[in-house]
Amino acid sequence: MSKYSRELKCIIAKQYLDGTSSRYLAKQYSIPLRQIRYWAQVFAIHGTDSFLPTKHAASAQTKRKALNLMWTNEWSLTHTSAVLNLSSPGILSVWLKRFNELGIKGLKMGQKGRPSMKQHPQRTTKPDDEMTLEELKEELVYLRTENAVLK
Repeated sequence: MSKYSRELKCIIAKQYLDGTSSRYLAKQYSIPLRQIRYWAQVFAIHGTDSFLPTKHAASAQTKRKALNLMWTNEWSLTHTSAVLNLSSPGILSVWLKRFNELGIKGLKMGQKGRPSMKQHPQRTTKPDDEMTLEELKEELVYLRTENAVLK
């Protein structure tokens, strides 16, 4: 879910394109000037089809094509993002950084989110009546230290 609704973005972009100053709009809506100018640029290019959510993540080939489009036309990150109807120029900036660092492999989707926790093996304990006195003492010491750590 985006921070600002599609309708609000369209309204603000229309107001800016109709001549309202970006400073006034930024103050009125508490939105950064750059964001308003970017929305206006996207809206000027795509019209009512702008700011539509994408249904899937971009593939490595799509990301590479976007970067090639930027390089061949000598466009800025912002203009290229607006032409491609991306939600922000930061997306293209991340793609460019990954491509410069890792090449085409950097554009492939990696894992997202936190890694899963390691599963600690459970101590297998025998029933108390089958344990020797020495094993019972060891388990008692272990449980006491575990309990002390938890306190």
